[in-house]
Amino acid sequence: MSFCDSVLPYQTALWLSSRTEDSSKPRHRIVAPGDSAREALIARKLGINGWGRWQYFRQCFSGRWGDEGQAPVSPKSQDALFKALEYLEFPPASKPSLFLTGDGHFELAWRDPEGRSVQMEFGPSEFEIFIEGSGIEEIHQNSLIGEIIADRFTTR
Repeated sequence: MSFCDSVLPYQTALWLSSRTEDSSKPRHRIVAPGDSAREALIARKLGINGWGRWQYFRQCFSGRWGDEGQAPVSPKSQDALFKALEYLEFPPASKPSLFLTGDGHFELAWRDPEGRSVQMEFGPSEFEIFIEGSGIEEIHQNSLIGEIIADRFTTR
C-alpha cells in the first residue's frame, strides 16, 4: 500500500471525498515515474507529518499564492531536497520539519543532538546551510549537496 492510498475504509473515504472535493475534478492523481520512491524516502526521513507537508505544498502551492503572489513550488528545489534527503541522517530525537519559502524553495530545519538549530534551504541552483552550533552559514551549488553534507554532518 502506498501513502497515496486511503487508510480509511472504502465507504468512509468515498463519503469524505464526496464532501471535500470538487466533483468536477478527478479524485485520483496520476503518479509520475519515481514518485513512489520519493514518497518512501520522504516518509522514512521526515515521517508521516513531513510527507503530508510535502504533499500539501506541491499540490496547493503549484501556482502563485499569498497576498503578494509568492512563487510556486520550484521543481528544481524539490529535486535538490530529495538529493539532500538521500545523504542526510537526522539525530533520533531531532524531528526535522519541512517548510516552503515565499520564493517557492523547500527548507528543512531540525535540531542537532545539543538542541541547536540546523537549516537547509534548497533553491533551483544552489542551497544555503546554517549550523548554529558551529556558526556555519554558507551557500553552495546544488551539484555539491552530497559532498557538503558528508563534510558538515559526518561528525554530528
